[in-house]
Amino acid sequence: MLIRKGRIIAIVLSLMTVLCIPSFGQLLKGSISGNAVDPEGAVIAGAKVRATSTATGSVFNTTSDNSGLFRFSLIPPGEYKVEIIASGFNTAVQNGVLVTAGRDTGLGSIKLAVGQANTTVEVTAEAPLIESTQSQVTNTFAGTQLSSFAGIQENQGLDNLALFVPGVNSSRDNNFSNSNGGGGFSSNGLRGRNNDQQIDGQNNNDNSVGGPSLFVTNPEFVQQYVLITNQFGPEYGRNSGSVVNIITKSGGNEWHGSVFGSENNSILNSMTNFEKQFQGLQEPPRLNDEFGGFSIGGPVAKNKVFFFGGFDEEIISQKGVFSSDNLTPTPAGLAALAGCFPGSASLSALTTFGPYGISGGSPQPLGTPVTGVVAGCPAAQFAGVQRVLPAPSHIFDWISRMDIQLGQDTITGRYILNRNNNFNTEDNGAAGYVVNVPDLNQAALVSWTHNLSSHMVNELRASFGRTNVEFGGNTIGNTEPTTQNLDQAVTNVSFLTNGLLGFGPNTNFPQGRIVNTWQGQDNWNYVLGKHQLKAGANYTYQRSPNTFLPNINGQFRFANWDAFFANTPSVVNIAQGPSSLDFREHDTFIYAGDDWKVSQALTLNLGLTWSYYGQPANIFNDITTARESNPATAFWNPALPLSIRTFPRI
Repeated sequence: MLIRKGRIIAIVLSLMTVLCIPSFGQLLKGSISGNAVDPEGAVIAGAKVRATSTATGSVFNTTSDNSGLFRFSLIPPGEYKVEIIASGFNTAVQNGVLVTAGRDTGLGSIKLAVGQANTTVEVTAEAPLIESTQSQVTNTFAGTQLSSFAGIQENQGLDNLALFVPGVNSSRDNNFSNSNGGGGFSSNGLRGRNNDQQIDGQNNNDNSVGGPSLFVTNPEFVQQYVLITNQFGPEYGRNSGSVVNIITKSGGNEWHGSVFGSENNSILNSMTNFEKQFQGLQEPPRLNDEFGGFSIGGPVAKNKVFFFGGFDEEIISQKGVFSSDNLTPTPAGLAALAGCFPGSASLSALTTFGPYGISGGSPQPLGTPVTGVVAGCPAAQFAGVQRVLPAPSHIFDWISRMDIQLGQDTITGRYILNRNNNFNTEDNGAAGYVVNVPDLNQAALVSWTHNLSSHMVNELRASFGRTNVEFGGNTIGNTEPTTQNLDQAVTNVSFLTNGLLGFGPNTNFPQGRIVNTWQGQDNWNYVLGKHQLKAGANYTYQRSPNTFLPNINGQFRFANWDAFFANTPSVVNIAQGPSSLDFREHDTFIYAGDDWKVSQALTLNLGLTWSYYGQPANIFNDITTARESNPATAFWNPALPLSIRTFPRI
């Protein structure tokens, strides 16, 4: 539940504005490079080089050039066996070569022993401490790290892995974005929301607050977690933070699968220090967290067609403590106030819509009641308030993937569904205002990679993602309306004096949005001697219908409780305008690069990018200009003084 709450907290804070963030040339695949040499270090030209996927048996072929260099570009991530065959030399074989998305696995110089080609010599090599073929710093978690690493099991979130990378720290409460584990992370001192989120190279950025839009939290569905922290290649052009690329699992020539589950129950837990401070709590609030699911993968047609799929669910049945130390009249205080202010409209509103007017969760005074808060009724008691409400979560994930290998073509199709339903999340819960957050996310991708020759390869991708999230309604009554009744909420009441508890829903609620993201990408690679040429383009179109108008139900702000009962607000806010906005954005990105291997000890990574960012927020100017240009629809009377027109009194 804590993982998905990242979206709830961040969006509540930030949806006063809309930020549409484009994503650009991300890579789903990686490469292998090396240099074939004889025992004396002289280059071997024309050697046949073959890379075979350990899982699928897919075979990729190339030859070494006149400098002895060879490279496999845009091949699927995974483990490979690399064989080098040359006349007059034993065949050199290196096993366990790991290919990572967006990274070149440099094998360095591989020495071939003099002998017969039908004699095989296994070559062993340790991973280099420093990247020898690219300046980009890529960190990859795969294999047993994903299956046994502490902190990511039981749906805890994969971004916990990032915290073990140098230069990465937890951003905690300063994250201000969605998070896929813990409190999110910050790379090299940059904000957590600056990280670029991808799934199989597909855009996965929340276009409002940053962070992931669709949560992939289950390591059983993931083949690699790739984090690029420094010196990004030209194919990455989105922003200044780290690049997170989650590579989903694919099937192989062997059937494999898993069945998993865990149980966490409050019966086995002790009270936290936070819970111990509340009156009347003798044991932890009820919690039953059930997580389980399965995965399966294997061959549909051996060496050609492979399938992977999985499902998980997390059902959290729990009660949450909602409390505040800010002062509000106790039930006894309300009775005293009724005698002091008979017929008061303010008191009637407080009695009906205040903390004790909403019975859900059995509100109780918190702390020792105090008097003398209201000059007109000094005997009235005030205290904090607490209530215990059900706050369940229902989370479902489904993934399916198909990979097809046909000669020179590799085709991948993948679909993910992520359903998060969180009930009675915090708004002003102590006062009885909590909100449901139903959230449905989907991501579909099709990729086609074609080997044009042994030295040229092209990858074409199309993808679509949709996020549908709402903040509205709850399970304890009509204290928070849904977006279908946007203007039916109770007016928000707040105080300028600290330590006083207001009531009514947040002025941001209710709200909802649907984000549709269409993305087309192309990546081209060509090996020309010592040059690894690459180029690509990315076009992204987002359409984001929003139902949102802050302050549409108004806000009354009072100096203190005396001003409240006198019904003399110091500030009154109310919004007028359209509550439905159809944001649209077009983004374009192109890049070109050259990894030029000047010598065995020097590689120059050259690149150039061009980006065009659309501006969906122009819709505000378009609507305002059209409205204010027409005297019949203009909000402001041009005959009034500027000060009154700018700060109207209501």
